[in-house]
Amino acid sequence: MIGTGTIGTRTIGTGIIARVLLAIAICALAAPFSHAVSNPVVSAKEYHFRGAPDGSEPDGALLSDGAGNFYGTTSSGGLKNCGLSTPFCGTVFKVSVGANGTLTETVLYKFQGGADGASPAGSLMFDHAGNLYGTTVTGGDPQVCNGEGCGTVYKLSPNSNGTWTETVLFHFLGSTDVAQPGLGVVMDSAGNLYGAAQGGCIEECNGTIFKLAPNSNGTWTESILYTFLGGLDGGFPTAIVLDGAGNLFGATASGGVATSPCNCGTVFELSPPQSGTAWTKTILYAFNDGLDGGTPSSSVTFDSAGNLYGETYDGGSFACPQSGCGVVYRLTPESSGWKFGVVYTFNGVDGSRGAQPSGGLTMDSAGNLYGATSGGGNLTCNNGNGCGTVFKLSRQTGNTFTFSKLFQFNGTSGSFPNSSVIVDSSGNLYGTTFAGGNTCNCGVVFALTP
Repeated sequence: MIGTGTIGTRTIGTGIIARVLLAIAICALAAPFSHAVSNPVVSAKEYHFRGAPDGSEPDGALLSDGAGNFYGTTSSGGLKNCGLSTPFCGTVFKVSVGANGTLTETVLYKFQGGADGASPAGSLMFDHAGNLYGTTVTGGDPQVCNGEGCGTVYKLSPNSNGTWTETVLFHFLGSTDVAQPGLGVVMDSAGNLYGAAQGGCIEECNGTIFKLAPNSNGTWTESILYTFLGGLDGGFPTAIVLDGAGNLFGATASGGVATSPCNCGTVFELSPPQSGTAWTKTILYAFNDGLDGGTPSSSVTFDSAGNLYGETYDGGSFACPQSGCGVVYRLTPESSGWKFGVVYTFNGVDGSRGAQPSGGLTMDSAGNLYGATSGGGNLTCNNGNGCGTVFKLSRQTGNTFTFSKLFQFNGTSGSFPNSSVIVDSSGNLYGTTFAGGNTCNCGVVFALTP
C-alpha cells in the first residue's frame, strides 16, 4: 500500500522544550515456532535509581561513547516540584563502568518542566562533536497541549569543566503540528534531524514523521513528512531508522489489515521525493494478529544483507494467555516486495523464556540478535507475570537462529525492561529496566557479563 503524507513547514528560534505521554495500542493472538535452550550463567551488576535527585523510570536505550560510559534518560525523577502536573520532570544521565564492573551514575541535566522541557523519552544520539540530542514528551510552550507543552527536541553540549549545557532546538505546538515526540531523533550526513511523534498533526490523528533542518542563523525549520491516518494507513509510529539512501524505516503499533480484529500494526518505508515535495510511504508488511504476531513494539534493525528485523509485543503462540507472547520477525527484500518470516516465537506455556519483547533488537558483528522481554522469566515476580528477561538469538547455518535466555529479572535486579540492550566486543550487555531495583521501584541500569 502506498500513500503520500501532508507537508507543513515552520521555523523557530532556539530556546524551548516540552513533555507528553506516549500512547501505544495493544492487540493480538499467536502460535509456536523455533527452538530454545537453557540460559547461560552470567554475573550482573546494577545501578538503582532513587527518584530524586538522580532520576526514575529510565526510558530509551543506552548510548555508548566507546570509552566505558553510557548515556540515557529517565522520564521522571530529578528535581522535586519542577512544575506541570507532575512533581518530577526527568533527567539525562551518564553511567560509567569501573575496573571491577561497578556502575557509577552522574546526572548531566535535570529538566525544569518549563521552556526547557520535561519527561525526556526515547534514545539519545551523538553528533561528531560529542553533543547529545534527544526528545521530551512535554514541556516547551506552556500555551499549548493543555498548558503542559507539546514536547521538544533538545541538544546537550559538554563543557570543559564537566558540566553540560542544554539548548532547545525546537518546541512543538500540537494541533496541526507535532506533539509527543518522545521517540528520539536520527541525523543524516547533512545534519538534518528526523523523528516520530505519536500525537499532534490533526484532531484524532495517529502520529507523524517530522524533519528538522538547521539554518545558518541557528534556527531550525520543521517539515512534517508524513501524517498517519489510522486504519489501513497505520497509526502510532515507533522510533525510525535511516538507511544510506535517505529512506526512513519504522513500524506502527496499530493499523494495517482491515479484516484483523484490532488492526495490529505495520512495518513501513518512507522515501524522499523524487520530484515535488511529497515523501512516499510504502507498507512493507501488515500484521494479521496471528502466528505472525501483532502490535510491533519497537523499530526495526538492518543486517549487512539489508534484511529488517523487529519484534511484536503480542501474537505468536496460541498457547499464550490473552493476546499472545510476541515474536521476533524478519523482512527480506525481494524483487517482488518484502518476504516476511518469523524468527522466534515466545512461549506461552509458562512464560519462562520471556513474553512481550519490547524496545528493539541489537545485532553484533556475527549477526546474532539480542533483546529483552518486558514480561515472563521469573514467574514468582510481578504477581506471576514475570519481571522480564534478556535473550540472545544466535545465528546458525541457513540463516536460522537458536534462542538462549541470558538473564531473568527478579524485581530487585530490575523489572520491565522496555529498551534494547548494548553488546560490546567482549560480549558484555548493558541496558535499563523501567521499574524495579531498590524500594523506590525507580528502575535500574544493568550490566551482564558472560
